Amino acid sequence: MKFHVECFCAQISPNLLPGRQTLALTATRIGYSGYKHTHIPFNRLYSSYNYGIIDHFSDKIARRLDTNILNPIGITTQIIKDFFASNGKISCMNKRFEYVPFESHPISITDNFDELQVPLNHVSRSPRDTYYLSQRYISDYYELKAGKYADFSRDTMDGYFDRKKIDDMGEEFNHSSYKVLPTHTTAHLPGLLRRGMTHAIYSGQVFRRDEIDSQHYPIFHQMDGFLLFSRDELEILRGQYGFDSDTNCEDILMTHLKNTLDDLVNYLFGFVRTTDKDPFDIHTYHTGSHKVSTEMTKYAVNIEKKWDSTAYFPFTHPSLELYIKNKGEWIEILGCGILKNIIIDNNFNDKDDSSLKNYIVGGWAFGIGLERLAMTLCDITDIRQFWETDPRFYRQYEGAYEKRYLPIFKKYSKNPPVIRDISFYLPNTNDKSFDESQFYTMVRKIGKDYIESIEFVSDYYNQNIKKKSLCYRVTYRGFGENITNEFVNTIHKSVENDLVSQFNVELR
Repeated sequence: MKFHVECFCAQISPNLLPGRQTLALTATRIGYSGYKHTHIPFNRLYSSYNYGIIDHFSDKIARRLDTNILNPIGITTQIIKDFFASNGKISCMNKRFEYVPFESHPISITDNFDELQVPLNHVSRSPRDTYYLSQRYISDYYELKAGKYADFSRDTMDGYFDRKKIDDMGEEFNHSSYKVLPTHTTAHLPGLLRRGMTHAIYSGQVFRRDEIDSQHYPIFHQMDGFLLFSRDELEILRGQYGFDSDTNCEDILMTHLKNTLDDLVNYLFGFVRTTDKDPFDIHTYHTGSHKVSTEMTKYAVNIEKKWDSTAYFPFTHPSLELYIKNKGEWIEILGCGILKNIIIDNNFNDKDDSSLKNYIVGGWAFGIGLERLAMTLCDITDIRQFWETDPRFYRQYEGAYEKRYLPIFKKYSKNPPVIRDISFYLPNTNDKSFDESQFYTMVRKIGKDYIESIEFVSDYYNQNIKKKSLCYRVTYRGFGENITNEFVNTIHKSVENDLVSQFNVELR
């Protein structure tokens, strides 16, 4: 559930309007065992206009970072799943929360907006904010908003859409036929309720017409959860919290919700660790010879949180936002609230027990922007970092979840590298005086932060001189500057000199 349905407005250039396109959605699932990729083909989506689906990010549709255990978003998702799977006190009846990963399919306007009580004049419905996949609907939108939408809203009691109103919108305005790319994972909540589910967590990709900068990207990931309560469960909570008989349902559920999410945040930060794992060092990467701090970071121990009760979301009331203080700034990481009863009444259906609906007294729901949360946990300052395929990025997170920690991100340079090979003969074939790890240490001591990586390239035995030769490749890169060949040559010459004097080798 992403509670910021008041989407950012980004103007789309008319030059991006295609004639007729085919949008092929293909998912990439990253398995947790062996990191094998499985491609799940989707039905192709045909439309008269796939308005503004630009090449710059169309290849990221269905590239799921929330299921990629080599990505901090995937690790964060997995930790949240573990929390809801193992923490019995979340539900007074010790229910296990099923996890549902939703595919990156287009959905109907009905599911994305109407079922969630989003007003017809809400800014998030604007084609400037949402990726509609029908040019006809886009062309008619502003006329609809000024005319039929306004008339329809005036006839709606208390601003709520009951089942009949939603069905009427689907038929009269073709909301059940026109498709959008989902703007929040909450769009999947009504479907889960229709399946008779009383609790679940779920994640997926969402799409907004956002400007692209360090904090915004048109594709991102969200994770939602919800929990419905029966009358008996509510009374158990009343006793646990010591509320008297006059305390209303809303206050009890809100207390449970806040306690649950407070515990979740503390649980997440308990995984954050510093590590000396060097993303540039192929040797430590392959051997796993790195150290992980056994203590939580100071930030994780002293988490400052605050709740904002002025938040508004169309599908919850009352609503809250949770903020965490990060480097002196308050960062909103999730939204939540008491699920509106109209949504439960319109959708909840237990096929096995039709009487259960009568015992549901209410429920809560929450939504987390996974990028925003992972940026805060891992000290990542640019949202675009998560889409990197650079091995220096994913190397930092390889094996982290299995070892039960979430590494703080180590920055690396995007300036061009300068590469130098160094080849030499060992004093004799059986001489064990050459220690590779000592060699790596020596090179890094001389090159300092300009050394990005040291890799073994090859070896061979020279029959003529009866000596073994080794070759290594050293990659130099400046983090905040472009370094010159002349500058690198000076450092590399020092490496060669120390190599000869320390290991008694012969340069080739």
